[in-house]
Amino acid sequence: MNMNLDIVNRALFATGQNLITADEESSVYNLCKSYYLTTFLEALSEVEWVGGRKRDKLARTVRPVLNNHKYRFAYDMPFDCAKAIELQNNEYFIVEDRLILTDALDAELLYVSNGRILKPIKTAVMELGMLPEHEYFSAGPPGTKQDYTFYPSGPVDIEGEMPEDPEPDSDYPDYIALDYEPKFFEYIEKKLAAKLAMKLSDQPKLHKMLFDEALLVKQEAIDASRASRGAKVKEDDWWASELGLC
Repeated sequence: MNMNLDIVNRALFATGQNLITADEESSVYNLCKSYYLTTFLEALSEVEWVGGRKRDKLARTVRPVLNNHKYRFAYDMPFDCAKAIELQNNEYFIVEDRLILTDALDAELLYVSNGRILKPIKTAVMELGMLPEHEYFSAGPPGTKQDYTFYPSGPVDIEGEMPEDPEPDSDYPDYIALDYEPKFFEYIEKKLAAKLAMKLSDQPKLHKMLFDEALLVKQEAIDASRASRGAKVKEDDWWASELGLC
């Protein structure tokens, strides 16, 4: 995923700064690049964005975790999960240390994806009874199911050569931009502008004004997200049937 210069330049314009180009190396460019991904991920974790929703079956965790006796099962959160929304049948759950704790059997999670990609690595099998010192992830191309394996030691102890990481072909090679709705990118723009105002502007009140604008966009997105979920709720027609209304 590349830094969206249109969004960045609109944010800079809102703070009264000069616009940047893709081929420049400047302190302002580097500042925008350092803020962009964190702002992107923060925004995804704050709203149930429609364009980034995915549904996937969860895998029981094999990590050594402290048992929470209030819940029967602990599932690993999908590696690209930015915000958990709901389990099937509206089963109750909590999120703790990137684990989904719930009583639901064979849990399936609806969540907002951040577009993260896991790089493929060589897999190995851990011998029975050995405790892993490190955890390494393996995955296929974007869109494939997550898969991870515990290794008893480090990559140097795995037979054969580990594949080298390819040269980065984007600003943030571990992420892809999904088909998020326009309101999401509008929120990033306002949120990014508020952050840049603190660093680049000499107007003390500008940060608060831009931050308030971002909050308004966020609230509009929350309202739209609730409306989209509510439209998909199937009503129970039992009472209507009992009363002879249908």
